[in-house]
Amino acid sequence: MVRRSALFMWLVSALVAGLLTACGDAQSSAPTPVSSATATATPTPTATFPVTVNDQDGKPVTVAARPKAIISFSPGITEILFAIGAGPQVIAADQFSDFPAEAKALKNRVKYTNPDVESTLALNPDLVVMSRAQRTSVERFRTAGLPVFYAPDPNSLDAVVESVKMWGQLTGHPAEAERVAADLRTRIDATKAKVATVTDGPRAYYELSDSLFSVGDQSFIGSMLTLLKAKNVATGALTSFPQLTAEAIIARDPQVIFLADAASAGQSLETLKKRPGWTSISAVKEGKVYPVNPDIGNRPGPRIVLALEELGRLLYPELFR
Repeated sequence: MVRRSALFMWLVSALVAGLLTACGDAQSSAPTPVSSATATATPTPTATFPVTVNDQDGKPVTVAARPKAIISFSPGITEILFAIGAGPQVIAADQFSDFPAEAKALKNRVKYTNPDVESTLALNPDLVVMSRAQRTSVERFRTAGLPVFYAPDPNSLDAVVESVKMWGQLTGHPAEAERVAADLRTRIDATKAKVATVTDGPRAYYELSDSLFSVGDQSFIGSMLTLLKAKNVATGALTSFPQLTAEAIIARDPQVIFLADAASAGQSLETLKKRPGWTSISAVKEGKVYPVNPDIGNRPGPRIVLALEELGRLLYPELFR
C-alpha cells in the first residue's frame, strides 16, 4: 500500500518555488554535543569556545571560535540561526532560505542540490552547514578543506527544541537559543494541554505533493499529528516521507486532509473531487480539506509551533478558539 522512493529529495527540490525543500532534511534527530566547556545537555548562558559536537555522521566537529562566516544549505537551520541572533554571522544561504526578511535579503546564494565547491570556497566560510539534501556532497566539501557540519534537520518537535539549543552553542548564542527553545517548549506544552481531553482523534492525511507523497510517523510533521492525537493514514510507512497510493488513501478514509501543495500544485477541495474515487472520502464529502503553509509546516525551525497550532485549530476548532 505504500511505495518507497529513494528519489524523494530530488522530487521535492524540483517542486515549484521550493515549497517542500525542507522536508527531506527531516529524517534524523538533532546531533548531540560530545565535548567542550559548554556543550552539555543544558547550555549555559555564556558562550565558551572551543566547542566540539558530533555531527550526524558521528564525526566530531570542533568550532574553535565564534564563527563569523556561516554558509547554510538548510532553510530550516537558516531560520534557527536568525532566530537565535546568529543571523549577522550568516554570509550565504541556499536559494530556498527566504525567512526572515534578513535571510531573504542575503546576496550570496548557494545551490540547495548539487552545490559547487569552488563558489563555496570563494566565500571563505568558517562553518558550512549541510543537510540531507547535500548528503552526497559532504565528503567532497570536506576533502576541499571546507569546515562542514552535516546536520539533517530534526525528526520530531522535541528534536527541534534540542536543535535550537545546539545551534546556540555552535554559534556562540546559548542564552538566546535557550530563550527561543523555552518559548517553543511553552507553546508545545500549551497545545498538548488543549488536546489532553481528546480520546479519539480524526483520521488525517497530510499531502506534500499531488504525486501523493505524505508524512510518516517518524517525520517531524508526523510527530505533530501524533501529538495532536490525529490518526495518520500514513502510519506504518517505512520511510519518513512515503509515497502513498490513491487506493490506500481512499481505503483509510481520512476525515481531515491537509494540503501542503495547495499553492505549489494548485490543489484544493475541488481538485480532490476530480480524482477518481476521492469523492467517497469523508474529508472530501464533508469539506474538511485545508490548505496549509508549507514554508511554516515543512521546515523544522522556530516557526514549527505556528504549524502545530494551525493544525490543532483545523482538527479541533472547538478546542482552539
